[in-house]
Amino acid sequence: MKIQIFVLFSFLSMTFSCDDLIRGVMKNYNKKYETDGQVLGSKPLFIGVDSSRKQVAISLQEVVKVKEPTDIQFPPGDSPFLFALEKTGDMILFHREKKTSRVLAKFPVITDSEEGLLGLTFHPKFPKQPKLYTNYVKSIGSKDVTIVSEWVVENPTDFDSMKLTNERVLLQVEQPYPNHNGGQLAFGPDGHLYIGLGDGGWRADPKNNGQNPNTLLGSILRISPIPDPNLKKTYSVPSDNPFVGKAGFAPETFAYGIRNPWRMSFSPDGRLLVADVGQDAYEEVDIILSGKNYGWNQTEGFHCFTDGCNTALYEPPFYEYGRDEGQSITGGYVYTGSAIPDLKGMYVFGDFIQGKIWAIPVPKPGENTKVTETIALGKWNLLIPTFGRDNDGEIFVADYQSGTIYKMVKP
Repeated sequence: MKIQIFVLFSFLSMTFSCDDLIRGVMKNYNKKYETDGQVLGSKPLFIGVDSSRKQVAISLQEVVKVKEPTDIQFPPGDSPFLFALEKTGDMILFHREKKTSRVLAKFPVITDSEEGLLGLTFHPKFPKQPKLYTNYVKSIGSKDVTIVSEWVVENPTDFDSMKLTNERVLLQVEQPYPNHNGGQLAFGPDGHLYIGLGDGGWRADPKNNGQNPNTLLGSILRISPIPDPNLKKTYSVPSDNPFVGKAGFAPETFAYGIRNPWRMSFSPDGRLLVADVGQDAYEEVDIILSGKNYGWNQTEGFHCFTDGCNTALYEPPFYEYGRDEGQSITGGYVYTGSAIPDLKGMYVFGDFIQGKIWAIPVPKPGENTKVTETIALGKWNLLIPTFGRDNDGEIFVADYQSGTIYKMVKP
């Protein structure tokens, strides 16, 4: 038996590369996520260090049910619509006033591990400029490829006749493994499109993408969706991107050293906040600054991930939490609403696995100082894949397990 196993392994090693074997294992292993059952009913628990922290009472008001939600977005302006993405490829359009929903579009995605339909954002001048942008992963040949596309939205203010047409692919990035895809898209106040891409996957970033500024992986990208005829590209690179013209750096890169930016958003003062999922010990929140290196795979949070690293070489996060509190951060938004006054100006985020929701202050511009103040909003019976913020500044949170999207309200 041992000889047979050795011969089989030797044959596989000769026939397939190590990457092929890893991809095969990951694609055939579909982890089922479930809450741990500690929370019953509609009231949260405050456990561990949260029991001694400042607490703000909230309630979760059900808005709509979808399946395996990955993103919640609202069109700019006075719109009654909510858009939700499902991992398996459906974009759901929900009318908040009429309480009706329908599938607006279906995407040809692959859904292994962390792949699927992952990100959505609207043109800043929508619906006058009736365009939206998506991030999804599809199979091209034998490769897994992240696709960032621009779509024309026909009849953008009419629920019944609205549809997506004229896909224009802006960017294609091959993914070496089916996890750490990132996927969030957001337009900054500068009018440019920011794209969050993870390191490409597997454990400890074996391809060193995080510390390779010449790859688009493990980075926050900044592009303009306006085509560049000189470079024959479907997008252009802003001239003030930090690495334009610098040898060994991809000009699209705005910042790098990122592991898996699972949800990012702009604060009211225009700074980009990114929740970067950790590996062994720490989850972190970063303020993304032009040209900075955020340390992965040398650092994790404020600490060395690789023995002997020099943390002084890398831009630190402003907040971290350890495995005693959670296992996988999900980034959110700065609260600018009026329903829960105690959260005004606070960054609200959560943990996917633990179902905990927190709020923290954001350092003032120019001060990337460590934040230790944490407000607990409770541990809920949720798997939290994403948050949303409407045009009134109110925050929404999704449950991956049930598909329910909730609005945070005051009890």
